[in-house]
Amino acid sequence: MSSRIKIFDAHPTDVITAPMPLDQALQWVSPHEQSVARRVEIFFMQSAYLKCVAHAASNLAREVGGVLIGETRADPERALPYIVIQDMLPARWVKHSSTHLTFTQDTLVELNTILEDDFPGKRMVGWFHTHPRLGIFLSSYDTWLHTYFFNDPLQVALVIDPHWERGGFFVWQDGLQLDPAQYVGFFELGDYAESSVVQWTNLTPLVSAAPDESKGARQ
Repeated sequence: MSSRIKIFDAHPTDVITAPMPLDQALQWVSPHEQSVARRVEIFFMQSAYLKCVAHAASNLAREVGGVLIGETRADPERALPYIVIQDMLPARWVKHSSTHLTFTQDTLVELNTILEDDFPGKRMVGWFHTHPRLGIFLSSYDTWLHTYFFNDPLQVALVIDPHWERGGFFVWQDGLQLDPAQYVGFFELGDYAESSVVQWTNLTPLVSAAPDESKGARQ
């Protein structure tokens, strides 16, 4: 087990200091925002979102997934750090069915190699997988996988239901708690189109992209 965990521990959190790009973003919120004591804000580039959506729709009979590539940043003017999801890598060598997805050792080795070779200076900021026709939640196995392979406090898990066109992020909360039922939205970061490309029906856009400064501040 320890050999698997080390694959994802090979890239420590290198935090970049930069203002949150709120003037380029549209915030999408879930019904659970006020119930989640998040430790990180999430910015999702449109191009990366579209890649995730396309991969999610590639198989509606079985779960598919991959990892989220990007940067970890901190805005000195704000309480929470944030991640920018800039790309994704599909997981090819997986064991999957209509109700579960398992990353194999070959998958983890390949993803880590591609990250080092093709994405210098980037890191795995999280992972994603689909729940076709099942909804947005983390199963007990999903929770285990996130706990052991993505246990950096700033790493996230994205679940997509391509059939119902829904999606949401699960984040580490204060005390390193992970709620498998309460998901949050994200800031859509424009890099592909002038208008929004998000089509998930369970999220609602906000006119203002400014996050609540008091929420999530550490005591």
